[in-house]
Amino acid sequence: MASSVSVLIIFSLLIGSISVSQSTFVTNVCGTNGNYTRNSIYNRNLDSALANLSSIAEASDSGFYNASVGRDSDRVNVLVLCRGDVQPDICRSCVNDSIKGLRKLCPNQKEAVEWYDECMLRYSNDSILNNLVTDPTMLLSNVNNASDMVYCGKKVCYREYKRPNFLTIYGLMQCTPDLSSTQCGDCFDEAIRDIPSCCSGKVGGQIMKPSCRLRFEVERFYNETIRVDAPPPRPQVPPPPSSVPPPGKAFLLRNEFPWHIN
Repeated sequence: MASSVSVLIIFSLLIGSISVSQSTFVTNVCGTNGNYTRNSIYNRNLDSALANLSSIAEASDSGFYNASVGRDSDRVNVLVLCRGDVQPDICRSCVNDSIKGLRKLCPNQKEAVEWYDECMLRYSNDSILNNLVTDPTMLLSNVNNASDMVYCGKKVCYREYKRPNFLTIYGLMQCTPDLSSTQCGDCFDEAIRDIPSCCSGKVGGQIMKPSCRLRFEVERFYNETIRVDAPPPRPQVPPPPSSVPPPGKAFLLRNEFPWHIN
């Protein structure tokens, strides 16, 4: 995205099953990297790229899909990432819903990003694969207040973390699988630094960036049966060695990061 945007949104805690028949819209950002006209080449390329994305999603259960159409300034790059724990049919439904929704919300912008509970969709006239993008950042806070000090740490995949006499924190973090482990870790670090701005005094929240997404709650919000290894796109740049978990996986806040909610 061409400009940095940070927005705070309040949301209510969702109780009940995650496997819903309709995707749950969260928020979106229309980019500032130029506009296109209705009958332009870019518009036709965007239509084709999004149609290709939907077709690819129908033929695969990976949960991460990308497509590119066009050349030079009229080239359109699109990708969609489903949350790692949602089932393939829910993922495909979210892909189609996000495509329809984003075209209405951003009718002539050359780049945009949209977040649903179940997936995230991006398109741009810039290259997006293998590039770490952390802006715009959308911050969402749970409306419920916390009464206890909460510490988070100990990197764990899709598991709760407990300390005696403290709340249980359920956390999920996911990067787009095209990123290297180092890029994923950098995105995660930035998301952690945004937590005080997002969620001071609250029991949960989300930090959403184009390349990664972090959420934590005191109620379990993800399915226990998960898919954690969405394959990266081809061609793939080999990731450098790193202690950070592979991209596409979800994990709790890493290192000893003692922040409190009061």
